[in-house]
Parts: sequence; structure tokens; C-alpha cells
Amino acid sequence: MTSYPFHLINMFAERRLGGNPVVVFTTAEMPDEQTRQTLAYQMAVAETAFISNTDTLVHVHSPQYALPFSSQALLSAAEATHPNEIGLAAQVFKTHLGETWLLRQGDRWWNQMNTPHTRQSIHSALEIAEALALNPKDIVGRPLFVDCGLEQLIVQVKSQQSVLQANPQPQGLAKLAQSSKNLPQAAVWCRDDNQITLRFFSCDAFTVYEDFGSGTGAASIAGWLLASGQSAPFSLRIEQGHTIHRLVSRLSVILVEVDENRVIRVGGNAHRVGGGVIEL
Repeated sequence: MTSYPFHLINMFAERRLGGNPVVVFTTAEMPDEQTRQTLAYQMAVAETAFISNTDTLVHVHSPQYALPFSSQALLSAAEATHPNEIGLAAQVFKTHLGETWLLRQGDRWWNQMNTPHTRQSIHSALEIAEALALNPKDIVGRPLFVDCGLEQLIVQVKSQQSVLQANPQPQGLAKLAQSSKNLPQAAVWCRDDNQITLRFFSCDAFTVYEDFGSGTGAASIAGWLLASGQSAPFSLRIEQGHTIHRLVSRLSVILVEVDENRVIRVGGNAHRVGGGVIEL
């Protein structure tokens, strides 16, 4: 029997029982991919991260599949492995996309993101609106695919009511947001000055998943703004999760800073709320 210690982190949480739950396994040796996927399915949170005691490479899994990159998983891994850091402290973690810097400032961890790359969607605004169950007149600007680690379709709409209206189905979302790099993912968001309301969707062949907190999606919004003519520097406060149509919802607050060199950093509060050991 092998033991796998884990930490439960609430990421992007303004309070301990807010934000998005992420599990971080800290193991003596990295388990194989099948074991990691089994553990991720068992934990049943949006994302589960794995990091060994002898390496800084972070593996990330959803309950159903592996992910090449996740900002919230990296931030959660930083909190799980360096819980006593105070003040200003920087750590380097590795992902399948290379090294990434994480910086602690006070109570927040920040992740410096990859330079965003963009491409236009081949679908018309009408097709995008139909796939997301939106009114075509509600779409603002030009939908773009943005890649800050994961490629995502970024769609700005004119109001919070439009954000709430979004209701993609698996077949439509798969066609709309198809990517050669990762499973289809799309962000629907609106802006009121520097305050943003975000809903973030991904899908497989059967199900649409909605995330309570997507740091990579937040970075992609900043990339969309830069590609759409926004001058740097600027900062954003992104609220997510409270708009999910469930009996119980949770608020995630994601902070984005873009400096004068157009470097994007994503940050938020992380709270370790528990942990334990899984035995297999």
C-alpha cells in the first residue's frame, strides 16, 4: 500500500471557504500518469496538482484528463509547498511548457504568464452567439483565441446579464472552440471599468464543465485586451464563480497586473483549509 499526502487549497479566495478548491499532492516520488488520473478522479475537484519532494515539475489533472498548464494549480502548489513564506518571496516551478516564476507579496501569490499569442476565430459572430446561447448583438469587439499557456476562445459581451445567459452545449462548444493544443475552452466576460465578470467553460465529447476560478482564463482576457488596443500598464479585478447556476456558489477574485512591458501576472489569495493522506 502506498500513501499519497495531499493539501486542500482554496485558490482566489477572499475568505477561507471561498474561491476554487484545488488539491495538491506532495509526494516522495512522482506517481505515474494512470495513478495521478485515478487520484484526481477520486478527489473530484476542478484540478489536482502533483509535485514531488525532489523536483519542481508540476503535473495537473482534471477529474477526466491531464492538463498541459494551469495557473491556479501552480499558485496552489506554491502555497502547499511554501506555506510559511511571508513578505516578498519568489519560487520557480516547471511545467510542460517550461519554467515559470511565482512571487509572493503579502498574502497573495502571483504567477508570471507566458507571452500571449492570438489568432482569429474562423466562426462568425452569429455562429459564436448560437453556440454560446447568446444574442449576437451582445457580443462586443472581435472574439479571439488567446494562448497564455492554454488556447482559449475569448468572447466579450456587453453586460453581466449577457454573461449569465451563456449556456453552451458540448457539441456546439467543441466546434466553436476547437484547439489543437487542448480541449475546447471558452471565456465569456463583461467589463465595467476595471471590474470584470467572467464565466469559463470547457468540454469533452459529453459534458460542459464550468470553472469556479480560472487564472489562465483571466490572463487570456488581458491578452485579448492587449491585442484589441488596450495600452499598458493596467490592472483588472475579475470575479468568477458566483454566477454559476447552482444551489451553492462560491466567489473567486482573480487579480491581473499588466506592466509597461506588457508582461501579464495573475494573482490571488490562497488558503490551505485541510489535508490528509490517500492510500492505494
